[in-house]
Amino acid sequence: MVNKSNPVPMYLQIARSIRNRVVAGEFPVNSQIPTEDEILKEHGVSRMTARHAVTQLVNEGLVYRVHGKGAFVSATKLERNLNKLSGFFEDMQELGLNPSSKILVAENRKPTQKEQHTLQIRSNELVYQLTRIRYLNMAPVGIQTAVIPASLLANPERLDLVGTSLYAHLSKNGHTPTVAEQRMEAVLAPEIAEQIGVSATMPFFFFERVSCDQNKLPVEILHSHFRGDMYTFSISLYRD
Repeated sequence: MVNKSNPVPMYLQIARSIRNRVVAGEFPVNSQIPTEDEILKEHGVSRMTARHAVTQLVNEGLVYRVHGKGAFVSATKLERNLNKLSGFFEDMQELGLNPSSKILVAENRKPTQKEQHTLQIRSNELVYQLTRIRYLNMAPVGIQTAVIPASLLANPERLDLVGTSLYAHLSKNGHTPTVAEQRMEAVLAPEIAEQIGVSATMPFFFFERVSCDQNKLPVEILHSHFRGDMYTFSISLYRD
């Protein structure tokens, strides 16, 4: 039900609810979402509000209308903008989705030589590794592994790293990620696919990112694998 005391317009609340159900797999591609009649009965809103909710989803490209029949789920993907330095939680919450995580690895360890060089740390300094399965509305969408200098994150065992952004914790400690170098490629990763319970032939987008703080200090190496069937990425190009 919509919360009528919520400052967010009711049609956007309804659109968010349906969007979450689509992402969770309740409505597969080309299946029909609730009709305007069903929406107004379920949420106790006017037909105009129900129509605005569906129109919002049509404008987003999530569903398409068939005259006289209703609205159906499009074969669309979640879009992320590669021009912006942001984390998984920030991106998904911006889309009105419910991100969550499951921690696979959370530990201090010795750095590899490559990590020493990239993070500009000594061999006797520790790094903190955080590997998490990423979920949207309980559906697994990928795995990310972050490696940061342990000195930048005090008492990580006390932090909520399941339901919050790592970047938010780094920022609180005075190391806000502000600039990054990133490379991307399409890969097959059967070991990743097995961990999140999808076909071994599932293609993934692989990202390697090195982020620096406001003082140009390297603060993170991030390796990400995201499902190729659920994502599309946009980049802005400019002519010199």
